[in-house]
Amino acid sequence: MTDVFMRFFVRAVRRMKLSHLRAFGKCLGTIGYHAARKRRNIALSNLDLAYGDTLSKREKREIARACFQNLMMTFLEFLYSPVAGECFTDYVDLVKGENFHEANRRGKGVLVIVPHMGNWELIGRFFAWVGVKAHAVSRKQDPPWLGRLIAEIRAANGILEIDKRNALRPVLSALKRGETVNLLIDQHARKDSIPTRFFGHTAMTVASAALIALRTGCSVVTAASYRKPDGNLGVEVSPIIETIRSDDYEQDIQANTQRYVDEIEKFVRRFPHSWMWMHQRWRLNNNKPEPGEPGP
Repeated sequence: MTDVFMRFFVRAVRRMKLSHLRAFGKCLGTIGYHAARKRRNIALSNLDLAYGDTLSKREKREIARACFQNLMMTFLEFLYSPVAGECFTDYVDLVKGENFHEANRRGKGVLVIVPHMGNWELIGRFFAWVGVKAHAVSRKQDPPWLGRLIAEIRAANGILEIDKRNALRPVLSALKRGETVNLLIDQHARKDSIPTRFFGHTAMTVASAALIALRTGCSVVTAASYRKPDGNLGVEVSPIIETIRSDDYEQDIQANTQRYVDEIEKFVRRFPHSWMWMHQRWRLNNNKPEPGEPGP
């Protein structure tokens, strides 16, 4: 029954004008901000930790509210995306896209670090637009009907899924073929993670991106989406993040992972309203917070 309702809802979403859809999502996000007390408090605690007294309480509330609004707009845009126009720049302001082309010309595949900002799912349409075969490492969703729906939409957007549980071999194969792989590493990770500094505080970050870059010699860039005040979207691609190599492999893993986190932080600082602050990013690997950090 839920599957049938969602299919009906998706059809209804795709009949709406994009501007109306975003207005609806913004309204739902505002409701969610007020209704989801736990997540709202996590967002505000994270903002306190990241910015301290450099932002007022009012500014932090505005950022927290905006991130709820963005999340709902992103969800609706994702459902809508298969019927969006073919020309990516008709509905997304692309900045420094040439950085990706430079990385792609090196011919060793491109690892794209994608933070949970703006509409991170829509970034996949950029690769389809420029004719690049792209993969996204993601966790299979339950129930199965939801996983199928997400996979269908991603495929329509030109993105092929790689199951996160057994990702290494298919990721290495894709990069060896000169293809693109998207990784989201800006959420707390317990397994195969290392401590990094994010906004000056310890955050556990999965080390797989650095491991893959060291193993394959692929190019690495960050591609971040951000929400503009009018609800429209921008996507910006960073310069190539050159991989650090030395005689100390473990130190190279640490150094490269930190560089990726630093690049994400730069984007979040520029577009704080677009990042997903309601996630518990600052936790130790044993799931206990550091002093002063938000608890689980």
